[in-house]
Amino acid sequence: MVESGKSIADICIDLGIGKRALEDWIEENDHSAMITRARVRAADLMACDTIKIADGMADSNPQRDVQRIRTRQWLAERWDQKTYGLQKAQQININVQDLRMAALRHVEVVDDLSTEKSQ
Repeated sequence: MVESGKSIADICIDLGIGKRALEDWIEENDHSAMITRARVRAADLMACDTIKIADGMADSNPQRDVQRIRTRQWLAERWDQKTYGLQKAQQININVQDLRMAALRHVEVVDDLSTEKSQ
């Protein structure tokens, strides 16, 4: 059921059980890895659905189709971050004041060396 893209809430309704009961069953029977694998497969289905929706967009209501695509993209990103998630860029911090101070120190050292040689 998870593999087909159904939400946990919909699965609970279909089975006639509460969400907590399903979560307890998953935890007690160590099915977390199985749920994760199913969600990865569901993310692939969601990504394929976005292509079908985009190819068949209706001229009468394109915003509806765009919203359906975005929803499926969002779910695919959450369910399979490795494949569909946004890659975080490496953060680089540059402190201009520190660079300036380092350059000034370097100039002072070079000046000291050149005055020592001339004496």
